[in-house]
Amino acid sequence: MEELFLPVLSHFQNKNPWSASAGRLRYRVIPTLAENEEESLLTAQVWEGPWAYEFSQVEETSTFPLSQEGLDALSSWLEQWHQTIEARPKRSLSEDK
Repeated sequence: MEELFLPVLSHFQNKNPWSASAGRLRYRVIPTLAENEEESLLTAQVWEGPWAYEFSQVEETSTFPLSQEGLDALSSWLEQWHQTIEARPKRSLSEDK
């Protein structure tokens, strides 16, 4: 199984989004910075590949605090989704249309 990768916290604190894949899991993370640091969030979305975000149906969107604890929780959430998607039978390309 492919390993999930997330950048370090400062990547998101500098307003950078992230998009990646692991196996058939596709995910993107968008930071939302608030004036009050405790209200800053990471919004994550997951979908099953092989297609890019624009051509796919997002399966779940979730938010996490923009903190190291939130990044750790996001990593665990993504790992659960990775296991869920990889456990599914593989779809044919015609089923992905």
